[in-house]
Amino acid sequence: MPNRSTHVRVAVPLGVGLAVHKARSQNGLGLFLEGAGGAFGGMAGGLLPDLLDPPNSSWHRSTAHSALPVAIAGAFWNANLDAWQMQLRLLADHHHGARNQTTDALAVCWHAFVEWVLRFLAGSLAGLGAGYLSHVALDLQTPRCVPLIS
Repeated sequence: MPNRSTHVRVAVPLGVGLAVHKARSQNGLGLFLEGAGGAFGGMAGGLLPDLLDPPNSSWHRSTAHSALPVAIAGAFWNANLDAWQMQLRLLADHHHGARNQTTDALAVCWHAFVEWVLRFLAGSLAGLGAGYLSHVALDLQTPRCVPLIS
């Protein structure tokens, strides 16, 4: 039966992989930040089903582990991920441009910080979904499996 460490060991590399794949057109720093966000999102997504349905028994699986709701949410995530990431990248590019145009040191720091957070979040979105889906996929392989709907 997959435990917390198994879910993290699977979810983090999947989150990084998807985030880096989605960010392949970004420059070095953008690619790094999105990959780091993918690791964070993968870990969060890999743990989230058990935070929503605490594993206090082998029968703990409820809505957060149910195949149909997870499939619907996964399809929604997949259909919108590119648009969400594009919006975050456009906002990050705006802050990058603002950082290059200002001479105020505090404003430079602020715009750099916001740009980096937005790029990190773009990767986190990819990792979150990948991690969540990997958790449910691992739980499908257990004797208890996952319910169709709960």
